[in-house]
Amino acid sequence: MRALFETRSIAVIGASTKEEKVGHVILRNLIRSGFSGDLYPVNPGADYILGLKAYPDLVSIPGPVELAVVVVPNIAVPRVMEQAGTKGVKAAVIISAGFRETGKEGAELEKRVGEIASRHGIRVLGPNCLGIISTPNKMNATFTDDYPSMGGVAITSQSGAMGTIVLDWAKSTRVGFSHFISVGNKLDIDEVDLLEYLREDEQTTVIGMYVEGLDRGRKFIEQASATSRYKPILALKAGRTDTGAKAASSHTGALSGSDKIYDAALAQAGVIRVMTIDEFFDLLQAFANMPLPKGDGVGIITNAGGLGVMAADACSDHGLGMATLARETVARLKTRLPEESNFYNPVDVIGDADATRYEFAARTVMEDPNVNCVLAMIAPSDLLDISAVARAIVSLARQADMPVVTAFVGGTDVAAGANILLEAGIPNYVSPDRAVRALAAMVRYQETRGLIDGGDVPLITGDRAVVRELLDRVRSEGRTSLSEGEGKQVLRAYGVNVPSSGLARTASEAVELARSIGFPVVLKVSSPDIAHKTDVGGVIVNLQNEGEVRRNFELMMSRMRTRLSLAHVDGATVEKMFSGREAIVGMVRDEQFGPIITFGLGGIFVEVLKDVAQTIAPLTPRRVDELIRSIRGYPILAGARGRKPADIPALKEVIFRVAQLAMDFPEFTEFEINPVMVGDEGQGCGAVDALATIRREMS
Repeated sequence: MRALFETRSIAVIGASTKEEKVGHVILRNLIRSGFSGDLYPVNPGADYILGLKAYPDLVSIPGPVELAVVVVPNIAVPRVMEQAGTKGVKAAVIISAGFRETGKEGAELEKRVGEIASRHGIRVLGPNCLGIISTPNKMNATFTDDYPSMGGVAITSQSGAMGTIVLDWAKSTRVGFSHFISVGNKLDIDEVDLLEYLREDEQTTVIGMYVEGLDRGRKFIEQASATSRYKPILALKAGRTDTGAKAASSHTGALSGSDKIYDAALAQAGVIRVMTIDEFFDLLQAFANMPLPKGDGVGIITNAGGLGVMAADACSDHGLGMATLARETVARLKTRLPEESNFYNPVDVIGDADATRYEFAARTVMEDPNVNCVLAMIAPSDLLDISAVARAIVSLARQADMPVVTAFVGGTDVAAGANILLEAGIPNYVSPDRAVRALAAMVRYQETRGLIDGGDVPLITGDRAVVRELLDRVRSEGRTSLSEGEGKQVLRAYGVNVPSSGLARTASEAVELARSIGFPVVLKVSSPDIAHKTDVGGVIVNLQNEGEVRRNFELMMSRMRTRLSLAHVDGATVEKMFSGREAIVGMVRDEQFGPIITFGLGGIFVEVLKDVAQTIAPLTPRRVDELIRSIRGYPILAGARGRKPADIPALKEVIFRVAQLAMDFPEFTEFEINPVMVGDEGQGCGAVDALATIRREMS
């Protein structure tokens, strides 16, 4: 990767004498950015380009070439890559388009290029990319002349157009960059490789990523987790809707759209996900220019009460705690502010304040021991020299060991002051909400970055032989769905409590089973063709005696013959009734990230409320705690309104065991227990239903 970022020799293959050609622009940008290494234009039809001697091909260049920037028609790229291998090139940036983004033929061509690069040990960025910028190396190997100033922001982008937007924004906000990397089709180098490099790069302090998809999901989590402990990672993940999702047979599958999985993956890796370009820019500006806060507690200064109220609302919305000002701070404010002022947070210096009064209030708030970050706000006023206030804030921010952001709200009247802040690197936002959102993100990152690992994964073992034998039999029968009884057999093998049950094919067998199990019991239709039994009247609960069991068994079988005549029905399961609060524990396997564990309130309510949370196996105790606590219905489990708490330790054990089952047997594509009946504290859990599907064949 150093040959990509820190190269000392570059060949531009496809450099052109024509100013409008991409190859000419890239060579010109390399010269203008001040690249001090060896630079070789390659063009068989030119002797000199932009004052540099041109060569007919790579192998004709007399000196070594570490990096090749390829700007030739797609069909010529394989030949160029063979030459690069002969020359000993270590890395290539393939700007050329016309590969897998164009269809099958392009994909075959890209595969061929990849094979050549792999054979010669050449790392490849692209193809179909904008290129790379490295300000420490004074290298602009892109076809945009928006070359940023040097700073701490590194940007990776899957979209070239998004890259030009970010570079233009950086120019307007004076945010400095360390590197900009357009990954294009990601033939070789992707976000995983870049995170590994950028984590160790001393110039980079914050990483921003525009992502449409990740090809190595589990590796991304590994590298992002390792990186985000030291440097904040902001990700703008596009493609949030899941209109192309395949149908799923379980609630877990239906609720596990690709965007929810990305949410879980990014959160697990400590990546800060943003939803809009505005939020992306706002947070980049704050992280790039400000020190991290030492903790929660924002101090707010304003000359307009309305802005103060809006800022307080925004703090509540974004989970940012407002500092309680110390008595000494309040007393000090009262010595110099008018009695109409608000001396408590938010501090309102009122509309007739001048710059001196505002600076005094801001300094006093910043010196309060309970304040760890500051929001300074201004509304236009004929009595206030806004530029003087801006200069005062700049001076105070340079002395303060905390993040200071501003919201100079308005237009023309605040423009001069806002520009002073901009030039000094003080983030200024057009509204209190956006300023608070940026501070809240910094506080959350500081609070959580040391907790990303979450501890060790518990050692859980199951009877793998039992599960293996069962899965082999199911597959030999040409099935991909397990019956409820088979699903419960799998759970028993992994130590999950399953209520006593048996399969009855006749009403008399059902009565005999109920008598031996003990009343009350539940009847459930047994069929591999019926996933959601409640929907078709296939579950009857709380049967108290033999007569109720007999009547309801016959009613259920009659109902199945009438409603689902094509379904194969084995009979009905008679099961000991287990009471408690209903939860759902499920797993759906994602191609990139592996087993996704879902938890929420169960039973029929999962479809209505969709109150579920997800995380990715393997699981640590901290992540399981977060998973359970993160649903809105957690108070129901914790013991709301005087009710006893549920047996949450037993529930955690079920989640751990399902996750381990998924890790041990990659052929499971979905596994769901809905519901898990969670008894009161100390009473345990019972898995009263189990749905599972497997791959038809293992790769």
